[in-house]
Amino acid sequence: MVWAGLLLMVVGVTLAFYVRGDLGGVDLTLAGAIAMAAGAVLVIAAILQLRRARRTGGTGLRGRAAQGYYKTGKGKIIAMIVAVVYIVSPIDLVPDFLLPIGIVDDASALTWLLFAFGQEYRRRHGQALPPA
Repeated sequence: MVWAGLLLMVVGVTLAFYVRGDLGGVDLTLAGAIAMAAGAVLVIAAILQLRRARRTGGTGLRGRAAQGYYKTGKGKIIAMIVAVVYIVSPIDLVPDFLLPIGIVDDASALTWLLFAFGQEYRRRHGQALPPA
């Protein structure tokens, strides 16, 4: 659900801001805005699911499987939602018409969001993170 939502957001941003005109009588700017909104809803729904406790496996004493519970912190959940809203929002710290600097702030928010989802995926599925 996360990856489909992120893909819809990227396609929507591309259509809404960088492709002009219509295709078969459909305004591409409007289609992009709809795709962006649908992608944002999917991503936010997936982020909110991260808050649920997830059972993680591991090896405990004497070879028994120790079960732990992992939940994503509230701060990270809020930061991820803010990143989605910032990417979709037409209001930016650096306006998009100031190319290429205006695009970099949205791209950096998207890059952080992808990194955060990858990190949460590894944590939830018991894969070790590389040392910092």
